[in-house]
Amino acid sequence: MKKLFTLMLLFSFLTIVAQDKIYVHTATVENSTGQVTYIDHPDLNNNPDAGIFFAHVWNPNGGSGVYNNNVSGLWYDGVNWTIFNEDPSVDIVEGSSYNIYIADPANVFTHISTAANQGALDSYTVIDDERFNNSNPGPYAIMSNYWNPNSVYNNYIYGFWYDASAERRNIYTEGGMPIPEGAAFKILANGAGDGVSRFTHEVSAENIVGNWTVIDHASLNGNPNATFVFSHFWGVNGAQTEVSQDVILGLWYDGNNWCIYREDATDAITVGMAYDIIVAEQTVVSVKEITLEAEVFVSPNPTTNFVTITTKDNISEIILYNNLGREFLRIEGVGNSMRIDLSEYSPGTYLAKVRVGDAIKTIKLIKQ
Repeated sequence: MKKLFTLMLLFSFLTIVAQDKIYVHTATVENSTGQVTYIDHPDLNNNPDAGIFFAHVWNPNGGSGVYNNNVSGLWYDGVNWTIFNEDPSVDIVEGSSYNIYIADPANVFTHISTAANQGALDSYTVIDDERFNNSNPGPYAIMSNYWNPNSVYNNYIYGFWYDASAERRNIYTEGGMPIPEGAAFKILANGAGDGVSRFTHEVSAENIVGNWTVIDHASLNGNPNATFVFSHFWGVNGAQTEVSQDVILGLWYDGNNWCIYREDATDAITVGMAYDIIVAEQTVVSVKEITLEAEVFVSPNPTTNFVTITTKDNISEIILYNNLGREFLRIEGVGNSMRIDLSEYSPGTYLAKVRVGDAIKTIKLIKQ
């Protein structure tokens, strides 16, 4: 009986861990540098295999809105996951927010574009996965650009389509440009867990308002705190959805309904566009992270030479990044106060990632 109870408890624990969730991340001065904003969440930190996806959200929780008309992707820096602009010359937009979908890794895989899996055109890459093969429309699916496997920038907008002749799901560029060889994508096949909803939204003349389309679904209506991610699926409901649109899209709440909108704020979304949508419950960061944030002290900042970082507990590690988000210095922790010499580095803004045990705080350092 004791063994049975233990097994049931373990099963219950695994079920809780596998629960899909969404965390809202906002790019701030403190957590961003150059084209990169660093995500700080206990389910993601020090977890290179995390099932992570994102969507830009204009006004999370019904707040104020910030545009980000840039193609973005995911990058794991060895400690934290980040969102970055695929154009390295464009800084991440301060105040821009993102729904960070944390999925059960069992439902996530990485697809890499190669010469071997090119489709009928060089703007297609063919997915070979049992969850999608010989299945039309197949599972609801979400994708995000992913930099790590081959360090390939991928500044294009993508959608899914199903090649009925080959019976395979494809990824394609909305503008018809060749997909960079080695470009990687994280792909989620369905969401899992209590509170997860999946459905398709199709753009029609009736639900277009200005440059957005209004979503009407029970899991979202009247709920400014609802959180979800989405991807375009060309042809999912037949010929009426066989349309493409090479524009960057985001989410916003109009006071009653959630909407998908064009980040360029110009023309309307094209009638017939269809989107897979996966909704999950919103979570917040742990108390441990919030406590650490209040207990990291930096002096002097700005500095011309040395800076001292002090925490309540012993520092495990400090990692420094330049304004392009690239690591240039990693220091093993010694005690709870560490003095760092920046005298040999050029003036500018740097990020310091301070780790205390499992908790991490990112701070901005200014070298004059």
